[in-house]
Amino acid sequence: MVLSDNVATRQVIGCLMLNPLLFLEYSDLYPTDFDNKVARICFINIKNLYDNGATKLSPIEVDQEISQYSNSVAIYNSGNGLDLLKEAYEFATPNNFELYYNRLKKYSLLRRLHKNGYDISKYYKENVDIDDPKLEVELQKNFDEATLEEILNNVEGNFNLIREEFLRGKNNQGNPAEGILELIDELQQAPNMGPSLEGKIFSSACRGARAGCFYLKSSSSGTGKTRTSVFDACKLAYPVRWCHEKQCFTRDITNEGEEVQPKKVLFIVTEMDKEELQTIMLAYLSGVNEDHILTGHYEDGELNRVRYAAQIIRTYKDYFFIEEISEPDLTNVQATIKKYATINEIEYVFNPKRV
Repeated sequence: MVLSDNVATRQVIGCLMLNPLLFLEYSDLYPTDFDNKVARICFINIKNLYDNGATKLSPIEVDQEISQYSNSVAIYNSGNGLDLLKEAYEFATPNNFELYYNRLKKYSLLRRLHKNGYDISKYYKENVDIDDPKLEVELQKNFDEATLEEILNNVEGNFNLIREEFLRGKNNQGNPAEGILELIDELQQAPNMGPSLEGKIFSSACRGARAGCFYLKSSSSGTGKTRTSVFDACKLAYPVRWCHEKQCFTRDITNEGEEVQPKKVLFIVTEMDKEELQTIMLAYLSGVNEDHILTGHYEDGELNRVRYAAQIIRTYKDYFFIEEISEPDLTNVQATIKKYATINEIEYVFNPKRV
């Protein structure tokens, strides 16, 4: 069993020649997706021609483009590159492009995971015994039925099993009498309070956004759970917003009179796109009715307030992150949070989801 598919490689190359505009929809195709050096050279030059305005290509045009680059042409010629282009062009079936694109990307992912030492034994094993056709059929079936996300979830799940095995028992809470007096002193010095959330009553009831705490808002569909979650996230990430009472933009101040510092927030969405969130954020920060933003019909001074709110978002662009997960489950949500926690150092996570 090999981690590549020559048919998928040729089909993708051929379809991209017939219709380079496929790059618009499939922008995540990269040279590293092709393990064959000749196919990789062909892909790179097809992409170059597309970037320069090509809307349809022939094998000869791509061949002429490659001939300009001395470093590539030797590998290309020794691997019968023109024959590959002609065959790919002749047998390409654009109606099946997505099928072959998915196969190409899955093999590319497995190669990357295998190279980095991850366990991909559910989909691939080196040196499969030729006398064990049942195993080979099983591996191929697992590969064919899996999506990219499912493959990554499987790898993440295997890692979590190992993590659980080696960290089990490391989080014992101990005797409740241990450290009890020290806890009282600590809370006197640093009360267990988090940054304020939107709504004085709600924020007071839960003592703000306390680190390490899980808050669950529950209500019927259509009552604004996502919207109020956006408000809470904005309250943490953006310390400047419109004040209706003062009729100006104000900066949040602590009880001690110091400026409130922004907190890094991750907002995971499953049912909304980024543009829908952006208008809610603009409305919250500017104090302008969202309908006015959506229709473009503003009352006196409102457009300037919305533009200023946009500038607030730009100023604090490193404090609010949006991640869309179309089919959330425990594994991929955990993986997303871990990624942003380690790379972007996010402190708070919001995940409004219809249950």
